[in-house]
Amino acid sequence: MPRPEETLGFLLGDAVRLMRADFNRRVGQHGITLAQARTLRYLALRPGLRQVELAAMLEIAPMTLVRLLDQLARAGHIERRRDPEDRRAFRLYATPAARPMLAVIARTVGEVRGVALRGLSGPERRTLVRALQVIKHNLAAAAP
Repeated sequence: MPRPEETLGFLLGDAVRLMRADFNRRVGQHGITLAQARTLRYLALRPGLRQVELAAMLEIAPMTLVRLLDQLARAGHIERRRDPEDRRAFRLYATPAARPMLAVIARTVGEVRGVALRGLSGPERRTLVRALQVIKHNLAAAAP
């Protein structure tokens, strides 16, 4: 029987935790957090999301998202626009001023990925990604 730290769940959890810590350390030098970076990246990729949609995608509480959005808005990285179909709702957009930070985020993603995959050949990397896609699909299909 494998030791717990050698099991799939522990290894995945530890790898994700270490990648997040490395990412946070790197982007922290630029005055942004992992949570802010994820939020900004989603908005850059899917402009016009409603706050409730973004909170669901990030898997965070709406009140937590409001604080993140306030921080990003103060920094000039995002803007809220009234939803023309629902006066109570807002649509969210990354601003042109966010482009340099988005470049930092993209570069940091590549750096962390490079560290994480160091020592794996191209075929090993592709096999790892494919295996993780299968695991994700299996778990998503089994969810109620």
